[in-house]
Amino acid sequence: MGTYLGNAVRGIYYAIFRPSELVSVPGRQDTRSITTQLSQLRSLAVVYLVNLALYAGPLTAAGIGIQSERSLPPLLSGIFASDSSQLALFIAGFLQNSVYLFGVTVATLIGIHLALVVTFQSKGFLRTAYSIVYSTSAYLAGVFTIVWYLTTAPGAQNARQFVVNVQVEGIYIVLDQVQPGLSYGIERPTTLFSGELSTTGEYAIVVLVTLMLYYFYSLYLGARLNHDAGRFGGIVAVLVVAALPIAYIVGSAIAATTQGILG
Repeated sequence: MGTYLGNAVRGIYYAIFRPSELVSVPGRQDTRSITTQLSQLRSLAVVYLVNLALYAGPLTAAGIGIQSERSLPPLLSGIFASDSSQLALFIAGFLQNSVYLFGVTVATLIGIHLALVVTFQSKGFLRTAYSIVYSTSAYLAGVFTIVWYLTTAPGAQNARQFVVNVQVEGIYIVLDQVQPGLSYGIERPTTLFSGELSTTGEYAIVVLVTLMLYYFYSLYLGARLNHDAGRFGGIVAVLVVAALPIAYIVGSAIAATTQGILG
């Protein structure tokens, strides 16, 4: 217990003050043994799943993601006799709270590693996985937690709407560059600020922005420290991750428009 607590405190310290220590592979030693690599990947998977549970568990326990009127996924419906079972609802909420972080983690891992491979700076998938596991567990999980907090915190309505407006406006700025007039199915906000922000809302937004900056910086550090990539390679890796949601937005909008025309 003492060792785990010490590691947790050290991890928090590194995340805030020494992100390079958080995301860099210890010793950065290469290994050619498949058995050793599989063991290291298994260890990383355990670390990630534990962190995922520590992220999604408290959110679910607080009631976020749990809706009594929701239908359970088919897999859970086949296990539980009643959709209103508290355990079933908790598990469904836990899975919902986990899936976003897991999906972004996988997309980031693939995007970063492909960028390093294309720029001929990759020194192995394991090194990429190490930095992504720790950066997403620390910073991206924090980002999602703040977003969930804004959806439920009293007095944070204007801050929540501001965050939503910024995202929607960002989507339309991207679409304007691709095809002006293209709709994403969400009305474009007329203003970013819908009202005065509360102190709670202001602090939440500051923390949100700080975590995002830490996240992208940790990706840059991971590329440079674990793969000995140059500044260019590190920047390319970060730009690829930043481009992933842009590609998703454009692809979704074009697909929706095409479907509407064909329909």
